[in-house]
Amino acid sequence: MAAPIAQSSKATYQMLVVASALIFLVLPFVGVFNEFLTSVFMATGLYTIIEKVVAPLVARMAAAILQYFFGAQTAVFGQSLVLHAGGRTLSVYINWNCVGWQSLFLLGFTLFTGLHGPYTRVSKALCVAIGVEGTILLNLARIVLVILVALFWGYLPSLIFHNYVGTLMLLIWLVAFWNYSFGHILERVPSEESSTATP
Repeated sequence: MAAPIAQSSKATYQMLVVASALIFLVLPFVGVFNEFLTSVFMATGLYTIIEKVVAPLVARMAAAILQYFFGAQTAVFGQSLVLHAGGRTLSVYINWNCVGWQSLFLLGFTLFTGLHGPYTRVSKALCVAIGVEGTILLNLARIVLVILVALFWGYLPSLIFHNYVGTLMLLIWLVAFWNYSFGHILERVPSEESSTATP
C-alpha cells in the first residue's frame, strides 16, 4: 500500500488541478489548439495509421458497446457504423481526428509533470498503464455518448456534447486519476536514511 500523499505530491496535484481549471476556462480556444495539433499530425503523415487502423477499430468497439449495453442493432463498415435503436436509425462516420488521440497528448503532459519525484519504477509504470487505459476507455465512452445524443436528440446537441462536454469529461478524469495515483498507486522510493537504519 502506498504511503500517504507527501507534501511535494500535494503541491504537484494542486498544480495539475489549477492547470486543468485554466484549460477549462480557455475551452473556446481548445478547438484552435486541436486544429494546430491536427495540422502538425497531418504533416507527419501519421494520421494515416489512425485512419486505417485505429478509427475502424474504434468503430467496431463502439458498435459492440452499443449492442451489448444498449441493445442497439449495429453494422460496421470500416470507419462507419449504422445503428438502429428505439425506433430510430443513425449512420455515423468515425473520423480519424475524433477518436481522442489529442487526449493522449494531454495525458502525456500530465504524466511528464506528475511523475517527477522519487517514486518507484514499478509504481510509475502502473500509473502510466492505468492512465493510458483509462483515457482510452473514456474516449470510447465519449464516442458512444455522442452517438446516443445524436440518435435521440439530433446533430447540434451531439456537436455541443462532442466539443465541450467531452473535454470536461477528460478534465474530470485527469483530476480523479491523479488524486487516486498520488493516494494509492505511486510509492516513494525509501530514503537512504530509512534503508540504512537498523530495526
